[in-house]
Formats: sequence, C-alpha cells, structure tokens
Amino acid sequence: MGMNENCPLAVIILAAGLGKRMKSDLPKVIHTVGNRTVIQRILTATSVLKPKLQVVVIGHKGALTEESARAGSSHGHYSLETIRFATQSEQRGTGHATQMALPELTQFNGTVLILPGDAPLISSETLSALIAKHQATKASVSLLTFTLPDPRGYGRIIRTEDKSAVSGIVEEKDTNTETAKINELNSGIYAVEIDFLREALPKIQTSNAQGEYYLTDIIEIAAQAKKAITPVLLSDNREVLGINTKRDLHMVREAAYQRKVEALIESGVDFIDPRSAYIEEEVTIATGAKIGPNVQILGRSTIASGVVIEGTAWIKDCSIGEGTHIKLGVRMEDSSIGKDAVVGPFANLRPGTKLGDEVKIGNFVETKKATFDSGAKASHLSYIGDATVGKDANIGAGTITCNYDGYNKFQTTIGAGAFIGSNTALVAPVEIGAGATVGAGSTITKKVSADALAFTRAPQQEKAGWSKSKREKSKK
Repeated sequence: MGMNENCPLAVIILAAGLGKRMKSDLPKVIHTVGNRTVIQRILTATSVLKPKLQVVVIGHKGALTEESARAGSSHGHYSLETIRFATQSEQRGTGHATQMALPELTQFNGTVLILPGDAPLISSETLSALIAKHQATKASVSLLTFTLPDPRGYGRIIRTEDKSAVSGIVEEKDTNTETAKINELNSGIYAVEIDFLREALPKIQTSNAQGEYYLTDIIEIAAQAKKAITPVLLSDNREVLGINTKRDLHMVREAAYQRKVEALIESGVDFIDPRSAYIEEEVTIATGAKIGPNVQILGRSTIASGVVIEGTAWIKDCSIGEGTHIKLGVRMEDSSIGKDAVVGPFANLRPGTKLGDEVKIGNFVETKKATFDSGAKASHLSYIGDATVGKDANIGAGTITCNYDGYNKFQTTIGAGAFIGSNTALVAPVEIGAGATVGAGSTITKKVSADALAFTRAPQQEKAGWSKSKREKSKK
C-alpha cells in the first residue's frame, strides 16, 4: 500500500530528552548505531517519505543534536532543506515537546508523523505503511502498536469493551493491576492530522504520575470526540526498540546487525557463524558469498558472488570482486579488489589500495595508496606504499618502498613482469622498468631500465677456518 502523494506530510521528531539513565553527558540521540548516530538514522528513514518539513525538537545539549543532524546530510542520506529545529528548554513531557514544534508548522496543512528520537531501527517501509493506512481510513490519528509477552516499560493500549477500537493509552507508571497485564503496547509513533493536533494539544492535562503533558492523551481526546483512530500492528518489534540505558543501546546495536544478517541469509549469503558477523546496513553482499566467523563489514562495502572471507576480518568501504579469497585475519579500508584475487592471511590494505584481477597479497603485507595490476604478487612480509605495480610483477619477501623522507611522500613505479628480490629497499621516487630484475638485499635509488638486472650487494668475503679458531679460543 503506498502513500497518497497528494496529501502533504510533515514530521516531528522528539529528541529533547535528558537521557539520565544513559549515564552519559551526551544526548542519547547522538550515540551511534552502526556508522550513524541515532538522530541521523531516524532522519534517513523519514526523509525517504519526502516530507514537506521535518522538525527536530531538541533540548539537553541541543546544539550537539543539531550538529549531528546537520552532519548526517553530508553522507547523502537526506537534505537539510526540509529540516528545522525547535527547542524544548524545559522538559515537560512529550505533549509539551510536540507543542514546541507547532510554530514551525503554522503554514502546513496535512498529515503529521510524530516519532520519538530514540528508536533508530524504525524503517521507512513501516512508516510509509502507517501513513498509507492512516490516509486510507481517513483517521484523525493513527498509531503504531506492537505486542510483547512482558509489557513492562511500555504504555498500554486501552481498547473498547469489544476490543474493536482504541480508546486510550496508559503509561507504565499510571497502570493498575488490570491495565498492567495488557500486552498491546504503544510505540510512540503516530500519524495525526494537523487540524486535530492543533485542537488536541491544548487539552492535554498533567494529572498523571509524572506530572507531565503526555502526547499519548491525544488518543483519549480523539476517542471522546468520536474521531477516527486507526491502530496499525507492527510485525517486527525490533523496529521500535528504544534507547534509555546503555544496555538498551547494546540491544539496539545487536538487533540492527541481526536484522541485516538475517536479510543476507535469506538472499543466499552463507554465514558460518551468523552470531559473530557484524554487517552494517549499507553493505551489499551478493548471493553465493561465504562469510566466516568474527567478521565486520562496514560502511558502503560491496562483496561480489563467490567471495570467500575466512574469518576474523575487518572490512570498511571496500569493493571485493567475484571469486576473491580473503584469508584469515585481514584488515582493509577504502580499497578495491578485482576478481579471483587472494589476500592474506594477516594482510593490511590501507586506504587507496587497488588490486586488479588475480593479484596476490600474502601474509604480513601492508599496502597504502598502491595499485597492483592483474596478476601482480607481493606474497610475504612487505610494505608497498604510494606505488604502482605492473601486470605480473613479483615482489619478494621483505621488500619495502621507502616513500617518505620525513617531509614528503614519493612514488614508486614497478613495471610489468618485473621481479624484485627479497629484502629490497626501493627508495622513492624510483622506477623499475618492465621485465627488470632487482637482486635480493639491494637498496635501489635510481631508475632501473627495462629487462636489466640491478643490485647493490657488497661482495661476499670468506675467511677459511675463522669459526673453528674462534671456538678454540673460547675454550681457553
């Protein structure tokens, strides 16, 4: 069911809470889940709905919340053009916070989506479905509900005697013996017609255990006025997990990763141990990839079909081509790898690394801003930085590019088919010609011509009987 595009939409995000139980000086909405803060994630979800206006209600250290919301736009998830900020300087409840947003909506007519700022797993699909149902039923107010076997900590949905309609919401601290047993719960997410919202907010009273203006009271106000109320039951309770404590934050992070892995398994990705896989939402992994235990794949990484990641890997903002094998203990960031390559074990690909098809980067090799053309190899114990390595070149163990003189970085170029002997230092800027050979143990400071042999090895000397004489002297 889609939304009616002719019905204007505005969004109010209630992000002014003190978050005392978080035991943190930071507003709870700027704690991170994955690679984004809570407020950034919510704005990402709501922005998909293309609202005319979004009002973020800020309070405790609101400048930090505003800064985080603005910073999130730089990732391209949403635009700042529709976002406004309203301040709730005194914490007087969710109804009061919503009232603080209304001055930003004086020219708006249509549906207002209201949601808490601390439920970062809410999806745009769920919000869209809520609004579509709200508009289709021509309700004055609609609300997202869910059920739990243990309802503690949540507001209870009160229904009419025949259970056919919602008549109110009772907050946890205001429940009695009977209402405490109700397990249909309030998510804190509403779709409300702006005219009804303007009418209802001034009628909210503070006659409750908290002495606050509860936004939940608009449901009872609507019921008493015989306004249409539409409840929409949520299928995945994880979407409305709220964050009030550090434990809650841990649970939300765990749920975010769990949802992503579940979706990937459904799409045909093979996880050896799904419980130890941490995959951020923007990561794409193709059907047929195989992921070992204890793997983190972060940012906007893309993993092609047939890729094998053995395990204990940390991968961020990387693309990995079909059939590539990532062995145990690899770390890579902002790097691209072609098809049928082999990386690791225990390799470190730093930002700017570009590996072509069938490249091999072996154990304890570190690369940085290095391009390897197809078939090139650095199999053991090397550092290759600020370098271009040609097709089928072979770099021996212990080779390093000396790319930094203490002030500036310089480039090394290794031609196609070149062979670099073990324990070689290439002092940049330097060029090794195509097909050239560099002898083991050399320090190369000048250009090596194509197909040439270059070496800087001191001549080997031998003193006959020296070791025997040394041993005999040591016995005296």
